[in-house]
Amino acid sequence: MNCRPFLCLASLLAVNLASAQFVAYKYPKVTGNQAYGGALGMDFDVIVPIKITALGIFDSAQDGIKNNIDCILYNRDTKAAVASKAFSPSNMGIGDGSSNFLDLATPVYLPAGFHATIVAQGYGILERNGNSFNPSSTYATSLETGGGLIQFTGKSRNGAFGTFPTTIDFNVAQYGAGNFKFVSALPPVPEPTTLLVLTPALFLIRKRRRA
Repeated sequence: MNCRPFLCLASLLAVNLASAQFVAYKYPKVTGNQAYGGALGMDFDVIVPIKITALGIFDSAQDGIKNNIDCILYNRDTKAAVASKAFSPSNMGIGDGSSNFLDLATPVYLPAGFHATIVAQGYGILERNGNSFNPSSTYATSLETGGGLIQFTGKSRNGAFGTFPTTIDFNVAQYGAGNFKFVSALPPVPEPTTLLVLTPALFLIRKRRRA
């Protein structure tokens, strides 16, 4: 054997983590409770280099996108947009049950230490955004860091349509608005030269060797 069973298993788990794709915000399957047409932003920091593979937006009532809504990824330090996608009734993207996503033609690399804000703008009466209206709770039911690849930090923010939002709101993930998918940008962990399948037979062999 080229590797011990448990070392092989750990290596396989590391390979799976390195190739996994994560969704940042898990939004509730509800109708939005606010019709704000301006820019709604939520901050996050990159701890380990990542690639953004898709941008998304909250889908109120999970019945398709009824407004023209933009999702924009900003550099929070420079206020420059680094990626964007335009959603519309004719370009809704693919839904995951509470958000709709459009893939980026080329994933966007974000280095460790990058300060980002994910923004969505253009919600309204026909397609409402979500808002927790509560300094002690997020609108999303869960926040995905990808095992520590990113960190949700700072506050949520709002501002005028077409601008980087600078008005600070209650908490770190207050809105049902923008979303994104991401993967680790670290080099993949080399796979074991021999892949071991942990079966009862393997444990039987180990038991016989001890006899």
